[in-house]
Amino acid sequence: MRRCFRAVYCAVSFAVAFCAAAAGGAEPFRKVVIDPGHGGKDPGTIGHGLFEKSLTLDLALRLEKLLADEGFSVELTRREDRFVSLEDRAAVAKDADSVFVSLHFNAHPDRSIAGIETFYWPGSDAGRELAATVQGRLGGRLVTRNRGPRPQRLKVLELTPATGILIECGFLTNRWEAQRCAAPWYRQIVAEEILLGLLRYRESMK
Repeated sequence: MRRCFRAVYCAVSFAVAFCAAAAGGAEPFRKVVIDPGHGGKDPGTIGHGLFEKSLTLDLALRLEKLLADEGFSVELTRREDRFVSLEDRAAVAKDADSVFVSLHFNAHPDRSIAGIETFYWPGSDAGRELAATVQGRLGGRLVTRNRGPRPQRLKVLELTPATGILIECGFLTNRWEAQRCAAPWYRQIVAEEILLGLLRYRESMK
C-alpha cells in the first residue's frame, strides 16, 4: 500500500513541479493551516473507546509532516490537548493566500452510518472547489462510503478569512469504521490523500 502511494505521490508531485516551471514558478498558495478539531475540555465525539480530540491531533501532525516535506509553510491551531475557541482557530488562518483544513471525526445516532465527507461554507466557490478536490481523493482510496463535498454553515468556516474546508474523516459511532479510525495506518492514508488533494487543488489554480 505504501509503494502504491509513493507511485501516485511522485506522479502528482511531478505534475505540480512541471506546471510550476511552465508558469515561471508562480505558486497560488504556500501556507496550510491545519485545525485539529476539539481539544482540552472539549473531547468531541467519543465512541468505542476513542476520543475525537486525540485522533484529530494525531492526524494533524501526520499531515503537517507530509506538507512540510512538500515545501509548504504549515501552522497548527493547537499542538497539544488544549481547548481553542473557534474564533482563535479561525484567526490563525489570517493570510488570504493560505488554506484552512479543519480535521474531525463524525458521529450519528444511527450506528450503521459510515463514510467520509468534506464541508465548505455555502456560496464560497473556492471552498466548494477545494472540498470537491480533497473529497475526490479521500473517496477514491479509502474503502468506505463517499458522502461527498457538502455546503454547511459551520462557524469556524464562516470566521476563517482563508479558503477553508472541514473534513469528517469517519464515524466513531460505527464499530467497523471506529476500528479503522483507531489504526495508525488509516490515519496515515487519510493524511496522504489530503496532501494529494491539496496538491491537485493548487495545480488547478494555475
